[in-house]
Amino acid sequence: MSPLRDAARVFQVLLHHRAVRALTDAATALGVEAHLVGGVLRDRFLGLPSRDLDAAVSERGLEVAEHAAERLGARLVHLGGKDFGAYRLIGEPGPGGWVLDLWDREGTSLAADLARRDFTVDAIALALPDGALVDPHDGVGDLRRRVLRATTAASFTGDPLRVLRLARLLVQLPGFTLETETLALARASAAALVEVASERVRDELSLLFTQPEVDRGVAVLGTLDVYPGLWLGRPGEPAAEAREIGHLCGELARLGPAAQRLRELAGGPLPFPVRHPLARLALTFAHLPEGAPPGEALAAVAEAGYLTRRDTGSVARVLPWRRLPTNPLERRRFLHRLGELWPTAACHAGARAAAADEVEAWEAAAEALAQLHRREGTAILSPPQLLDGREVGEVLGAPPGPEIGRALAELKWAQVEGRVRTREEARQFVERMRRGGAREASGSR
Repeated sequence: MSPLRDAARVFQVLLHHRAVRALTDAATALGVEAHLVGGVLRDRFLGLPSRDLDAAVSERGLEVAEHAAERLGARLVHLGGKDFGAYRLIGEPGPGGWVLDLWDREGTSLAADLARRDFTVDAIALALPDGALVDPHDGVGDLRRRVLRATTAASFTGDPLRVLRLARLLVQLPGFTLETETLALARASAAALVEVASERVRDELSLLFTQPEVDRGVAVLGTLDVYPGLWLGRPGEPAAEAREIGHLCGELARLGPAAQRLRELAGGPLPFPVRHPLARLALTFAHLPEGAPPGEALAAVAEAGYLTRRDTGSVARVLPWRRLPTNPLERRRFLHRLGELWPTAACHAGARAAAADEVEAWEAAAEALAQLHRREGTAILSPPQLLDGREVGEVLGAPPGPEIGRALAELKWAQVEGRVRTREEARQFVERMRRGGAREASGSR
């Protein structure tokens, strides 16, 4: 049996998918050519789970989409706008859910449509309904060899975002390597990333940093002159030594073990999940070249739109923690300031400690933090209000205003630090403030 016919047999099960059958019936009824294309075939060949289906029709895309959506009871979303015809059918939610993206070739030949795709492993089509395989760029061969190869020499110039996608797919697809010429083509287009819409860059980076083996992807970004260039607003400009990128990748690889060790030290499930993508991003900013302040770079990346406002704020909170606090008072302040992010910051510090051979000190500090949180829980993260503003005003003899606000803030910190635990202690604390002892009562933070 020929390699193509053998591969086509792997894809036969897709022909029986509920959404594919509805698409096939719609295309047949309207007399248009339809194919499954791209990632769904790639993932099926590799045995990877996928709920996303991609298809293309020769024309009349909207009619096909409406026909299929009606039969499936699916929600239809227009994706293409004025520039091109693209439609998304969204099936039922849950484990059996699926999404079908349908592209209208609008008279363009199938060969031309496949040639414009990023990599050969995505430039494969399966005809509906007969299951004939179309593979003009030997994508099946590259799937067998597990190699990422650009479909054409213009793959990256047509869409520079594919430079980032190359790194992400290398990590996402098991056992894959990069073709040397494809690597060179991608590097030549790295500088053009600044021309790509920021939300597309943000989404691709988000996908990359969710991957457990992101260290391999970041190593490729270094080779492509994307890291640290994109972080500094200058993609395509080599600005980091290979050794420094090696240090970063080593720490990225240690994040997973650090999270596992933290769970062991905590003696059970952590109170909050470790947000691995945030910890990974924080490490990339921590390893920027000398002369590039991490905080300034983070603000610039956020301004460019490559991080959401929420993620930017979270990374900024995690980033400073090269080491965990060892002083009991500082531990309390750490838990309060980090809140739900404290396990993430602890793992960020743990990855750095492992790379610097400081594991014992990190483990001792991390275990102490876990024990402290287990003992005091929300009382230290978000202390209950023991006195309200009116009560504080009565003790101070002060009218509503900034003085009461400052007193409430000092009282809260006294609770965080464990010096005030009851209403009576709170009243005594405020009374000392009234007598002029606020500085001594609050201590230095």
